[in-house]
Amino acid sequence: MRDRAAGKKLIVTVSYLTIGMLGVYLSFYQYILLGASQLFLLDAAMVGLLIAVHSIGISLPPLFMGPLCAKIGKKRLLMISYSLIILGTFLAGIAGNFAGFIACILLIGAGFSVTEGTLSAVLSDEYPDESTRHLNFSQVAFSAGAMAGPFAAQGLISSGVFFKDLFFYISAVFLILGIIFSLTRHQNDRGLEMPCEGPLFAVSFLRSRVFLLLALSIFLYVGMENTVSSFSDSYFELQLGVPALSAVALSLFWGAMIPSRFLAGVLKTDRKKLFTGLSILAVSAAAAAMLVPGHTAKVILFAVCGFGCGPLWPLLMDSVAQKKRGSTGPALNMMMAFSGFGGAVVPFLAGFLVLGFKIEAAAYFLSAALGAVMLTLFLFTLKKGVKKAPEEGR
Repeated sequence: MRDRAAGKKLIVTVSYLTIGMLGVYLSFYQYILLGASQLFLLDAAMVGLLIAVHSIGISLPPLFMGPLCAKIGKKRLLMISYSLIILGTFLAGIAGNFAGFIACILLIGAGFSVTEGTLSAVLSDEYPDESTRHLNFSQVAFSAGAMAGPFAAQGLISSGVFFKDLFFYISAVFLILGIIFSLTRHQNDRGLEMPCEGPLFAVSFLRSRVFLLLALSIFLYVGMENTVSSFSDSYFELQLGVPALSAVALSLFWGAMIPSRFLAGVLKTDRKKLFTGLSILAVSAAAAAMLVPGHTAKVILFAVCGFGCGPLWPLLMDSVAQKKRGSTGPALNMMMAFSGFGGAVVPFLAGFLVLGFKIEAAAYFLSAALGAVMLTLFLFTLKKGVKKAPEEGR
């Protein structure tokens, strides 16, 4: 019994640390976008494509790899996804041209999505009675990593490290985490067999209107989050002319998610009220940050936006985890696919808006509008009974 408890603690620890490192990588990548665009001579629309590439890598692999949870188990699937991140980050550090760099980012995105989705499923299945708490706390770790990423990158780059060399550091950390995760033992490693192979398994989920609405909600949420964070560097440096504030604003955006995700994990609050209030806060802050005149006020509103965004992703994922007990691995990987699609499509569209209007603020007004649509879709899922999911069956 004591060994089993220690084993579960190791699962939680390495899962939190890994998800935290995913946060480090994501915000690091967002922070070095301007440097990458300057290195490869990209315009605003192509910067949007560079943002989208990572999300495209996130989108597709879960459709093919998600069903493997039932066949080979979540642990083996995670060893594959760790390997993709380790290999992708190492190769990104040595890539000598834009095409090679893009290929590496796609590979990293594939490992990123399957790792985060499957680790979320591991935490949900190993702790079925504490799913909401662990999904929120794991995202606290993600936010902490994302907050640290820009500061760490800025410090190392300022000390003379070339931004592409930082990929080697990230590769080494994921290698260590992968080795530690290989030592874990799982009680609920495999779920229900999926009725069909490959991406067609998605059809069995999308037949559920509630699941479809939740998937569209997470599509819009990640698109909004990715746009707000990814355009922060160009907004503060190119539009406002204060590059020193870009890392501060981005770190505070991610850092402000920590207290809200922690509170969402420990407080028993009505899901509808929590999601509605935080969505309105995030949408309002994103729009207001573009309208207020002072730089300090803008940075504060980026933090407020992050606070509002914090629990939204884990709440959407937990809603699906409760609805799909027994098949959480494929279901949450499916949600990761929609997350990736949103993170790819919305920033790409935002890049064209910025190019057309000649102002970075256009990306943020788009984010605010889509956040409002996301809230509307989520409220429809509650009307259709998502709160009763644990009792409704699987």
